[in-house]
Amino acid sequence: MSNVGTSFLDCLEAPAKRELEFCKQYGKPRLHVERYLRELHEFRQMSPAVHAQLLHDYLKLAPYLDIPPMHRFSRPVLRHPDFSPSNILVSNSNEIVGVIDWQHAVVLPLCLCAGIPKHFQNWGDPLSERLTKPEMELPDNFQSLPTEEQEAVREIMRKRIVHFYYAALTMQEMPDHLDALRNEKAMLRAKLYNRAGAPWEGDSLSLKYTIIHVMSKWPMLLEDEDSQATTDTSRIQPAACPVKYSEDEIRQCVEEHNQESEKLQELEEMREMLDTDSLGWVPDDKHLERSKAIAQSIKTGMLEHSDTEIERIAMRDHFPFDDHDEDV
Repeated sequence: MSNVGTSFLDCLEAPAKRELEFCKQYGKPRLHVERYLRELHEFRQMSPAVHAQLLHDYLKLAPYLDIPPMHRFSRPVLRHPDFSPSNILVSNSNEIVGVIDWQHAVVLPLCLCAGIPKHFQNWGDPLSERLTKPEMELPDNFQSLPTEEQEAVREIMRKRIVHFYYAALTMQEMPDHLDALRNEKAMLRAKLYNRAGAPWEGDSLSLKYTIIHVMSKWPMLLEDEDSQATTDTSRIQPAACPVKYSEDEIRQCVEEHNQESEKLQELEEMREMLDTDSLGWVPDDKHLERSKAIAQSIKTGMLEHSDTEIERIAMRDHFPFDDHDEDV
């Protein structure tokens, strides 16, 4: 590409411009990429034109989300895309000797890529979100609990401890990084950036919901001790958000997003039962056969309890754990 920009605004706009061009040239109506959500949309083919309009709305917002070059949140940083135990090489003496799987690494302004890696974060848990130090001792009645409840307690504690100590070490070693991920409006910029840059696969609701979230937090000033940066940002902030949706449109989007969230929670619970990740991977062949059997049992049970034709179609033709073609 020519005329590659180097400012925060250039970074903010680039993925949306790329996806907008893709939608115009190659986009075609398609079903939602997440099979388990298609029933909510009555198996409608989603239009790329809707997504293109949302990308235009995003580009209207972008100039007012700019961060001055001297602001610490606009400092370019290198971030690993999948920092997890499987990508950390450890020697026999328990020393870290390497980190692999860098092919999707990015260099971006800090506030566009700050965060706790998925494998270590525990967002959604109130204790973790407050970065409160978790309880380190098992509850007094732990030994009297059933085995399944003991495992659940251990897992809750593990997630809280890992989240807390990752954040604590970040505060110690990279305080700017911690400040960025604790700043709501910095993280909202990152969320909006990621939604706009995601390849369009029939999902426009996620981007629209995030735009509405930005509208609700307008103006998007960063609360920071850097007075010069704050002053520069304030200078270009309009009194009203440049993107507007009607109350009915906002209410419908929020309702649909909440419905999708409930369905996705159900899907996550099924994945836990199957011991599979979001891509369908299982640890080994033994787990594969077990997971396939459980998936078939779930599908059979849900078909038996389907009360409407649309529910039967969802289970018969769009069950998320069936083998299927990706070209939809």
